[in-house]
Amino acid sequence: MSIIFITILILFLIKLLRDSLSLMRLWQVKMYRTDRMMSHLKEDKNIFQNNLFYISAIIIFVLYFAFLKNSLLIFQYLVLAFFVIAFLQIINEIKKRIFNRPKPTLKIILIFLLLATVYSMIIFCWISSFSITEEARIPIGSLASGIELMLFVYLVNPFVISSIVLAINPFFYFQKKRLIKKAGVKMRGLTKIKVIGITGSYGKTSTKEFLYTILSQKYKVIRTKGNNNTNIGAAYTVLNKVNDDYNYFICEMGAYKIGDIAEICDIVKPKIGILTGINEQHIDLFGSIENTMKTKFELIEALSKNGLVIINKSIKHQVSSIKVKDIKHFSLNDANNIKVYRDYVEFDYKNHKFKTNLLGKHYIENVLSAIIVAEYLGMNLDEIKNAIGKIKPTEFMMRKLDGLNNSIFIDDSYSANPDGVLAALDYLDEAYQEHQKIIVFPGIIELGEKSKEVHRKLFKRIGEVCDIAYIISQKSIRSKVYKVNENNCKFVFEKDFDKVAGILKNNLGEKTVVLFESRGAGVVMRKVKVGK
Repeated sequence: MSIIFITILILFLIKLLRDSLSLMRLWQVKMYRTDRMMSHLKEDKNIFQNNLFYISAIIIFVLYFAFLKNSLLIFQYLVLAFFVIAFLQIINEIKKRIFNRPKPTLKIILIFLLLATVYSMIIFCWISSFSITEEARIPIGSLASGIELMLFVYLVNPFVISSIVLAINPFFYFQKKRLIKKAGVKMRGLTKIKVIGITGSYGKTSTKEFLYTILSQKYKVIRTKGNNNTNIGAAYTVLNKVNDDYNYFICEMGAYKIGDIAEICDIVKPKIGILTGINEQHIDLFGSIENTMKTKFELIEALSKNGLVIINKSIKHQVSSIKVKDIKHFSLNDANNIKVYRDYVEFDYKNHKFKTNLLGKHYIENVLSAIIVAEYLGMNLDEIKNAIGKIKPTEFMMRKLDGLNNSIFIDDSYSANPDGVLAALDYLDEAYQEHQKIIVFPGIIELGEKSKEVHRKLFKRIGEVCDIAYIISQKSIRSKVYKVNENNCKFVFEKDFDKVAGILKNNLGEKTVVLFESRGAGVVMRKVKVGK
């Protein structure tokens, strides 16, 4: 067996492993949902159309059948060069700490084992297709067919992995349904603990954390951790942690389609429901803002008549369609004398002055909804005021960090929605008027047909507030904004995280504040901090 063939085989296996792990991670991030994966492919077709290595492999594969059947040595060197370049890219990714790999869950391990089994069978069939000579050498024609097979496997690998995911999804679906049913049975057996459900297009996690901090000062409270807001996330929390030793269970409820919230409500049976707000977030999955509204209101519909509903006043709805008698509303206008500082916000509510160590006045709305619930459950405003003073920004909220060269970093990279981005820009405008203001922003995904309209609105506001905007994006985002007002702001469109991090380092100083908006921006922030 030739040295060239062995080298190609080793490099091929490394490239195949890298791409397989990356795609498995993407499926994992998209929660193995075909609707989210299809939305991802519509907005960013990087896996197939924009992947230079993938296109190059197709070209080499076609060239082999068209021209290189009789030039096997050229074919081998061409493939060798392809995989050497791919290997160098992988080494570069490892150095830059951008090597994507999934979390080692049971499902990921099963996908990997099935993938390895499929390719082992293919290799076995290939070896069985020819006979070994007396010198125990594989004929050169067989080696060429082996290289041809490697290219073919590389090209079909995304489809093989996706097929495996779709094939095993039903098994995990039924397992998930079993756990959900078990959690529902457990909840129906509990008599003391009361459930508070929180949903909305935005503000769910922060509202949950605010309410948890407040109620914990007087009661024994448990909550869903982090952004674990799916049906199976709620089921795991119920099965492993919820019991009648607690007074309240605060359950965050996320959704991507009609019926998701109703399913969580069937598990936990909420008595109180908070609807934080509704906007275009994930509208590509819901299909319309009406479907988003219908899904979020599944929480309200699940409440009994003697429950409590707390709804953001910005949400347009028919009160007559709500069977719950006790309906309360909240909005930023309920707070008076709002003062925004760099490290905290002050406001008055019901003749009490509140101070909270949060960045930006937009959080006041969520704090107000938590205050309403706490009052309803028996806490007075003095108790609530003291509890609110203990609230601190977490990794799930906008927070201030020390940046490079004495600059200031505003980390809002946990998530992004249209209203949240505008609120963060307002905070930047109010609190840092004398600073050079920079934003790092990759755009917002899963907006569907609303993407162009939403991004135009966001880019307009960015142009009004910021001095420099680094838009980390494929062409898909830029093409949705035909014209950007650059009178006050310099827009830089760049899809390479490392380039953005490198350029950004040269623009940081004592009078510079950088807003890192959305998860992609968080990658750049970590690169800048690691590289200091």
